[in-house]
Amino acid sequence: MLKSVAIIVTLTSLIFLTACGGGTASREESKPGLNTTNNASSSTENSNKPETNETNTVNFKSEILLDFNAYQDQLAESDLPALQVLEKNLTALVEHDQELYQSGFVNEKLAEAMEYYYSEDFQYRFTDIESIESNLPNENQVNITVIGQRLDEKADTVEDVKMQYAIRPNDQENWVIYTID
Repeated sequence: MLKSVAIIVTLTSLIFLTACGGGTASREESKPGLNTTNNASSSTENSNKPETNETNTVNFKSEILLDFNAYQDQLAESDLPALQVLEKNLTALVEHDQELYQSGFVNEKLAEAMEYYYSEDFQYRFTDIESIESNLPNENQVNITVIGQRLDEKADTVEDVKMQYAIRPNDQENWVIYTID
Protein backbone atom coordinates (compact mmCIF):
# COMPACT_ATOMS: atom_id res chain seq x y z
CA MET A 1 0.00 0.00 0.00
CA LEU A 2 2.81 2.39 0.91
CA LYS A 3 4.57 1.65 -2.41
CA SER A 4 1.38 2.45 -4.34
CA VAL A 5 0.98 5.82 -2.62
CA ALA A 6 4.67 6.65 -3.22
CA ILE A 7 4.39 5.76 -6.91
CA ILE A 8 1.21 7.84 -7.34
CA VAL A 9 2.79 10.85 -5.59
CA THR A 10 5.97 10.54 -7.67
CA LEU A 11 4.05 10.24 -10.95
CA THR A 12 1.78 13.15 -10.05
CA SER A 13 4.83 15.28 -9.21
CA LEU A 14 6.52 14.39 -12.50
CA ILE A 15 3.39 15.19 -14.50
CA PHE A 16 3.00 18.50 -12.66
CA LEU A 17 6.65 19.49 -13.21
CA THR A 18 6.51 18.50 -16.87
CA ALA A 19 3.33 20.49 -17.43
CA CYS A 20 4.70 23.58 -15.68
CA GLY A 21 8.09 23.42 -17.38
CA GLY A 22 6.65 22.79 -20.84
CA GLY A 23 4.09 25.58 -20.54
CA THR A 24 6.71 28.19 -19.73
CA ALA A 25 8.94 27.29 -22.66
CA SER A 26 6.15 27.26 -25.20
CA ARG A 27 4.81 30.61 -24.01
CA GLU A 28 8.23 32.19 -24.42
CA GLU A 29 8.76 30.67 -27.86
CA SER A 30 5.39 31.90 -29.11
CA LYS A 31 5.90 35.55 -28.10
CA PRO A 32 6.58 37.53 -31.27
CA GLY A 33 9.49 39.91 -30.90
CA LEU A 34 10.86 38.13 -27.83
CA ASN A 35 14.38 38.85 -29.03
CA THR A 36 13.58 42.49 -29.81
CA THR A 37 15.90 45.05 -28.26
CA ASN A 38 17.07 48.54 -29.03
CA ASN A 39 20.69 47.68 -28.29
CA ALA A 40 22.61 47.36 -31.55
CA SER A 41 24.96 44.66 -30.26
CA SER A 42 22.06 42.58 -28.97
CA SER A 43 20.24 42.84 -32.28
CA THR A 44 23.33 41.51 -34.03
CA GLU A 45 23.37 38.47 -31.75
CA ASN A 46 19.63 37.91 -32.10
CA SER A 47 19.49 38.33 -35.87
CA ASN A 48 21.67 35.25 -36.22
CA LYS A 49 19.15 33.20 -34.22
CA PRO A 50 15.74 33.87 -35.79
CA GLU A 51 12.74 32.76 -33.81
CA THR A 52 10.68 29.97 -35.35
CA ASN A 53 7.02 30.78 -35.88
CA GLU A 54 4.15 28.35 -36.23
CA THR A 55 2.83 30.20 -39.28
CA ASN A 56 1.49 27.89 -41.96
CA THR A 57 4.25 27.54 -44.55
CA VAL A 58 1.74 26.62 -47.27
CA ASN A 59 -0.12 29.95 -46.96
CA PHE A 60 3.01 32.11 -46.61
CA LYS A 61 2.97 35.06 -49.00
CA SER A 62 6.20 36.86 -49.86
CA GLU A 63 5.45 40.59 -49.71
CA ILE A 64 6.27 44.02 -48.34
CA LEU A 65 3.55 45.36 -46.04
CA LEU A 66 5.24 48.71 -45.40
CA ASP A 67 4.17 52.19 -46.39
CA PHE A 68 7.57 53.83 -46.75
CA ASN A 69 5.98 57.28 -47.07
CA ALA A 70 4.62 56.92 -43.54
CA TYR A 71 8.18 56.93 -42.17
CA GLN A 72 9.43 60.01 -44.02
CA ASP A 73 8.59 62.33 -41.12
CA GLN A 74 11.10 60.43 -38.94
CA LEU A 75 14.01 61.53 -41.13
CA ALA A 76 15.56 64.82 -42.12
CA GLU A 77 15.05 65.76 -45.77
CA SER A 78 18.71 65.00 -46.51
CA ASP A 79 18.34 61.43 -45.12
CA LEU A 80 15.25 60.46 -47.12
CA PRO A 81 17.24 58.55 -49.78
CA ALA A 82 17.93 55.92 -47.10
CA LEU A 83 14.27 54.84 -47.31
CA GLN A 84 14.56 54.43 -51.08
CA VAL A 85 17.67 52.27 -50.69
CA LEU A 86 15.87 50.15 -48.08
CA GLU A 87 12.79 49.74 -50.27
CA LYS A 88 14.94 48.69 -53.22
CA ASN A 89 16.77 46.06 -51.15
CA LEU A 90 13.60 44.64 -49.60
CA THR A 91 11.99 44.48 -53.04
CA ALA A 92 15.01 42.57 -54.34
CA LEU A 93 14.68 40.03 -51.51
CA VAL A 94 10.94 39.56 -52.06
CA GLU A 95 11.23 39.33 -55.85
CA HIS A 96 14.45 37.25 -55.87
CA ASP A 97 16.27 39.82 -57.98
CA GLN A 98 19.91 39.13 -57.22
CA GLU A 99 21.26 41.89 -59.47
CA LEU A 100 19.05 44.49 -57.78
CA TYR A 101 19.99 43.10 -54.35
CA GLN A 102 23.72 43.37 -55.02
CA SER A 103 23.48 46.82 -56.57
CA GLY A 104 22.44 48.43 -53.28
CA PHE A 105 25.69 47.78 -51.41
CA VAL A 106 28.72 50.03 -51.10
CA ASN A 107 30.89 47.54 -53.02
CA GLU A 108 30.86 44.10 -54.57
CA LYS A 109 32.83 42.52 -51.70
CA LEU A 110 30.18 43.58 -49.17
CA ALA A 111 27.40 42.41 -51.50
CA GLU A 112 29.02 38.97 -51.57
CA ALA A 113 29.40 38.97 -47.78
CA MET A 114 25.68 39.77 -47.41
CA GLU A 115 24.58 36.89 -49.68
CA TYR A 116 23.41 35.02 -46.56
CA TYR A 117 20.17 37.01 -46.64
CA TYR A 118 19.60 36.34 -50.33
CA SER A 119 18.66 32.78 -51.27
CA GLU A 120 16.24 31.19 -53.67
CA ASP A 121 15.15 29.06 -50.69
CA PHE A 122 14.03 32.14 -48.70
CA GLN A 123 10.71 33.95 -49.04
CA TYR A 124 10.33 37.20 -47.08
CA ARG A 125 7.36 39.08 -45.66
CA PHE A 126 8.34 42.47 -44.27
CA THR A 127 5.72 43.85 -41.89
CA ASP A 128 7.10 46.87 -40.03
CA ILE A 129 9.98 49.20 -39.38
CA GLU A 130 10.89 48.78 -35.74
CA SER A 131 13.24 51.76 -35.49
CA ILE A 132 14.97 54.51 -37.43
CA GLU A 133 18.08 56.10 -35.98
CA SER A 134 19.68 59.03 -37.76
CA ASN A 135 21.61 60.97 -35.11
CA LEU A 136 24.60 58.66 -35.09
CA PRO A 137 28.36 59.17 -34.71
CA ASN A 138 28.74 58.43 -38.45
CA GLU A 139 27.51 61.63 -40.02
CA ASN A 140 24.69 61.06 -42.51
CA GLN A 141 24.28 57.39 -41.57
CA VAL A 142 20.80 56.04 -40.96
CA ASN A 143 20.15 52.74 -39.19
CA ILE A 144 16.79 51.21 -40.02
CA THR A 145 15.56 48.03 -38.35
CA VAL A 146 12.97 46.06 -40.32
CA ILE A 147 10.96 43.18 -38.91
CA GLY A 148 8.99 40.41 -40.56
CA GLN A 149 9.10 36.71 -41.32
CA ARG A 150 11.21 34.49 -43.52
CA LEU A 151 10.07 31.20 -44.99
CA ASP A 152 12.90 28.74 -45.46
CA GLU A 153 11.49 26.45 -48.14
CA LYS A 154 14.28 23.91 -47.73
CA ALA A 155 13.63 23.49 -43.99
CA ASP A 156 9.88 24.18 -44.37
CA THR A 157 9.93 26.68 -41.48
CA VAL A 158 8.85 30.27 -40.96
CA GLU A 159 11.05 32.38 -38.71
CA ASP A 160 10.71 35.87 -37.31
CA VAL A 161 13.46 38.11 -38.66
CA LYS A 162 14.84 41.46 -37.62
CA MET A 163 17.33 43.08 -39.96
CA GLN A 164 19.17 46.30 -39.16
CA TYR A 165 20.41 48.22 -42.20
CA ALA A 166 23.23 50.79 -41.96
CA ILE A 167 22.75 53.13 -44.92
CA ARG A 168 24.79 56.23 -45.78
CA PRO A 169 26.25 58.11 -48.74
CA ASN A 170 29.38 56.71 -50.37
CA ASP A 171 32.25 58.82 -51.76
CA GLN A 172 30.14 59.70 -54.82
CA GLU A 173 27.30 60.86 -52.52
CA ASN A 174 25.07 57.93 -53.57
CA TRP A 175 23.19 56.37 -50.67
CA VAL A 176 24.14 52.69 -50.26
CA ILE A 177 24.02 49.88 -47.72
CA TYR A 178 27.14 49.49 -45.57
CA THR A 179 25.91 46.46 -43.65
CA ILE A 180 22.93 44.37 -42.64
CA ASP A 181 22.90 42.90 -39.14
